[in-house]
Amino acid sequence: MTDDRIRAEETLVAWARIETWLKEHAPCTFERLPAPATEGELRSLEQDLDLTVPADVRAFYLVRNGTGPASDFDWPTSRDAPEPTGYFLPDGEGVGPLENLGTWFEGPVAAERLDDEPGQRYLPITTIDPDGFYGSFVDCTPGQGYGLLGDYAEADFPDLGEATFAAYLTEVANALSEGRGFGGDGAPRVVDGRLDWR
Repeated sequence: MTDDRIRAEETLVAWARIETWLKEHAPCTFERLPAPATEGELRSLEQDLDLTVPADVRAFYLVRNGTGPASDFDWPTSRDAPEPTGYFLPDGEGVGPLENLGTWFEGPVAAERLDDEPGQRYLPITTIDPDGFYGSFVDCTPGQGYGLLGDYAEADFPDLGEATFAAYLTEVANALSEGRGFGGDGAPRVVDGRLDWR
């Protein structure tokens, strides 16, 4: 089995565990998970941004187009909008829908690409709010770092890490099932049926 296939399988297993936990413990979050993205939508994103989405990230999007409805990743237009449920990952991050990634791609992760590394392709996939100024990216640049996650912030250069998206989701699933913290965050808590991990 290839590395890509292994990462895709690890993603599917970890995400299934996360959804099982959400269904049992955080039903409001579970019920607002979006439908899958399509292979056509992924190919369109790749063509528009001139990159190849890593297999583990692709596998996730073919199950869910983000961690919450698209409306969670747009600024509310009404006070009647429901409380966002899509930002339930550690640090209050959420995986954005494909339609937001192109805009985020031109945000903080673009500085290095535009100035010094025109071939660099860091694709933001998580954020803490609809602006997409803070979160995590996956390296889609061909070469040694391809498929690794990193952190980005509005006033800092992107920082490439050592973990893949599949490994990240596996650790999230482990922390949920064990009821423990993740990184600097405390144990996950549920508020009104929503997972709130901030």
